[in-house]
Amino acid sequence: MNQIKRAIAILGITSVLSGISTVVHGQAPQRPMKQMNFQEYYNQGAQKLEQGNFSGAIADFNTVVQLNPRFYEGFCLRGLAKSQIRDFQAAIADFNQALQLNPQHTDAYNSRGTVYAELGNLQSAIADFNQTLRIDPQSVDAYYNRGLAYFKQRNPQAAIKDFNQAISINPNLADAYGNRGLAQYTLGDKTKAIADLKQAARLFLQQGNTQSYQQTQTLIQQVQQ
Repeated sequence: MNQIKRAIAILGITSVLSGISTVVHGQAPQRPMKQMNFQEYYNQGAQKLEQGNFSGAIADFNTVVQLNPRFYEGFCLRGLAKSQIRDFQAAIADFNQALQLNPQHTDAYNSRGTVYAELGNLQSAIADFNQTLRIDPQSVDAYYNRGLAYFKQRNPQAAIKDFNQAISINPNLADAYGNRGLAQYTLGDKTKAIADLKQAARLFLQQGNTQSYQQTQTLIQQVQQ
């Protein structure tokens, strides 16, 4: 299973958000519709989404849901692609359709929550992350995303609790350390803030994420002043 990760900047550190499980079997050749089934279009669309070809992905997922209107993953990934081009209302409509077809679909709740957060509707975002965690109590994305929403709500204590949970599930989640450090800093604890930011920087460097490493280094310098 491949994980498609989507990144948006919320707090000055790249924030890794919803993970959507997809089945990808390599680049599908372009063929007439009658020679391709919906699963092939889905795989092709998922690959385009991962490559950043969001318009191409949307076109493929349009065909997926036309060929199989009850395939909720097609609506979910189309919603994710639409959110990447900031067509947020259309993305929400797709996540709603996915959830109507499968009310237990955690990826749709989590992804819809990130869109609500982007729109500034933090209450709805947190409600969606809560629902994700009711279905999957080990969802690192939901804990992390809810932590971001709480922090944006100016509730750093709740944010830190969620970042703690995310880190306990995935100790290599650099963004969680970074944003927990920022939350610690807002509470006036510079020592913990610097420690978390340094850990985030180490992980970013190990993971080859040079941009986030440099951003975190800049934050460390600002906090140390």
